Amino acid sequence: MPRSNARVARDAGGDAHDSIFALLPPGLAADRTVRQIAVDRITPNPAQPRSSSDAASLDELKASIYDHGVVQPILVRSASEGTYELVAGERRWRAVVSLGLPLIPAIVHELSDEQALEIAVIENLQREDLSPLDEASIFARMTGELGYSIRKLAERLGKDKGYVENRLRLVAAPDDVRALVAARADTISHAYELMKLDDPARRVELAAQVARGDLPLARLKTIVRAESLHEDPAISREPDLPAAPMVQELLPYLAPIFERNSGGTRIGEASDAKLSAAREGVAVAIDALADVLHALDQPGTGAVLSGVDRANMAKWLLIARNKLDNLAAILRQKGE
Repeated sequence: MPRSNARVARDAGGDAHDSIFALLPPGLAADRTVRQIAVDRITPNPAQPRSSSDAASLDELKASIYDHGVVQPILVRSASEGTYELVAGERRWRAVVSLGLPLIPAIVHELSDEQALEIAVIENLQREDLSPLDEASIFARMTGELGYSIRKLAERLGKDKGYVENRLRLVAAPDDVRALVAARADTISHAYELMKLDDPARRVELAAQVARGDLPLARLKTIVRAESLHEDPAISREPDLPAAPMVQELLPYLAPIFERNSGGTRIGEASDAKLSAAREGVAVAIDALADVLHALDQPGTGAVLSGVDRANMAKWLLIARNKLDNLAAILRQKGE
């Protein structure tokens, strides 16, 4: 059975293991009496955790109910004056209302507000087409209103703790990031990266590129990492190299390979020879730097760096790495 059809069958009540009774809190006695209740006596749950719905999947469900009826009953609780409040099965109820059917099979169960909310939340989390934003909102309600810890929630849902934490980050995400995820659920990983940026204008600019499909995730990560590093007030854009004697010896290697001496070739039009020479120069510089760093503090070398010099060198290496990452990302992007 195709996935979409399987989902419709579950909504209509085709799978026994997805019975409405499985949603009830453990230890709660359940009256399995199914009643036919007039749809106009049922009101939707005002605390419904889900904020969006898929019109196409609802149409599929309506077609299934039209052909086969509602096999699995909805769950309601008594309200007032012969009316009921919907607890679980809202999509089935909406489909029946839309079809103009007068009755719907239902189980009436007395539940507290907290129990009703938890059942509605768990039912929605079982949906395959739940959006990341709805999932984030549901997680927030379970940790906020129902008192779940992140660890307990992750265990209850069979999810990784980091997964739950990341979804909860979306609750407070900027509007531009939420709009991106709402428009394209496949950009969720991009959204987490964009949330690391503090500059709203820059974030909006990058989000627009992601929405158009012009900014791959790997390239975005490189940009965010580089810009976050530059925005750190403790790290200057052009940090000085440590002044230790042996590190100074690296300066000829760290200069552009084509400008290392007055008789050298300067960078002009690209060529295979120049590319090979540049790559070889980078390799030589890295090897020389590694030799110096490994020799630090070794007896007899005279190579000693202060704490400040070590910190500066570490910052310089991070910036150098980001530049290399940028180049690699550009090459990959042009090759796509």
